[in-house]
Amino acid sequence: MKILFINHRDPRHPLAGGAEEYLFQIAKRLAKRGHEVTVLAERPPGAPPQEDIDGVAVIRRGGFATLHIYAPLYVKRHGRDHDVVVDNVAHVFPFMSPLFARKTAAIIHHINGPVLLKTTPLPAALAGMAAEGITPRLYKTIITVSPSTRDMLMRLGARQVHIVPNAVDHKTYRPGPKSPTPLVVWINRFVPYKNPQDAVKIFAQVKKEVPEARFVMVGGGPLLEKTKKLAAQTAPFIEFTGRTPTHTKVKLLQQAWACLYTSDVEGFGLGILEAAACQTPCVAYDVPGVRDAIIHRKTGLLIPHRDIKAAATALAYILKNDQLRKSLAEAARRYANQFDWDKSTEKMEKILSSL
Repeated sequence: MKILFINHRDPRHPLAGGAEEYLFQIAKRLAKRGHEVTVLAERPPGAPPQEDIDGVAVIRRGGFATLHIYAPLYVKRHGRDHDVVVDNVAHVFPFMSPLFARKTAAIIHHINGPVLLKTTPLPAALAGMAAEGITPRLYKTIITVSPSTRDMLMRLGARQVHIVPNAVDHKTYRPGPKSPTPLVVWINRFVPYKNPQDAVKIFAQVKKEVPEARFVMVGGGPLLEKTKKLAAQTAPFIEFTGRTPTHTKVKLLQQAWACLYTSDVEGFGLGILEAAACQTPCVAYDVPGVRDAIIHRKTGLLIPHRDIKAAATALAYILKNDQLRKSLAEAARRYANQFDWDKSTEKMEKILSSL
């Protein structure tokens, strides 16, 4: 089977995130299974126009905005060379492949909805919300990562939605030695809908309850410097690492006693699964996607959306209660073990083959 994926970024893009991790974990496994896999993505400065990554042919054209021009032209010209074209709609606006190819599908990780008003200028936010209302009707076959997103897509008029969940590379993310003193990590992009400023406020309150605790915030993004300034004023003990290589991230997750997740919405919450695989439970807002990655009071704790006080109370309680923490950690590890990239690849292969 010849498969063309269209995605904004490839795994070597400096801003690659969870959507890219999802796509390439599956794409490289499809290639190993004998399929001919191509990914069309934007071309960041300095990147070659074409490259082979783990058996996947990566073709780079245009930038973040202009890829939406290149993609339809590419599909119109080369779509017949592929058995199926799959648009990875990770940034709101679809690539419109159904208008130019017969066998198409879309991967939609989550529906942003009003969250767009928080992250983009008003005209773009309104356009994005309109696009999210149209996209589920544009594609006959849609693949998503969680029951939460599936339900939202169905309410928007989607006809056929399959779940191919996020998963974990268990050779990389696995339990390791814990820190001798309480350690809490926040690992995410510093963007508005991830609410890094909430994490600072939560940590400031937890520090009063657990004075010996360390707090580390990992990642980069447009709100990093603003978050550092807020921390300097209210929680100067917070450590910031910036973007880190995977092995550093894994070591922190292994050492952590708990992780904190403060997103407004997620497709699934891949970071929560990765933490769970390292035997680290999470405290997170009870929002779509995240509630699929945490079983409340079994693998972690879900908190009302943006309830700073409740999150701080829950996090402090985990740090001070050894028996609860160890119970959550072990259950989280068992839950994460159910999510495997090989299994997700098999599901994706069956769906695309049926087209």
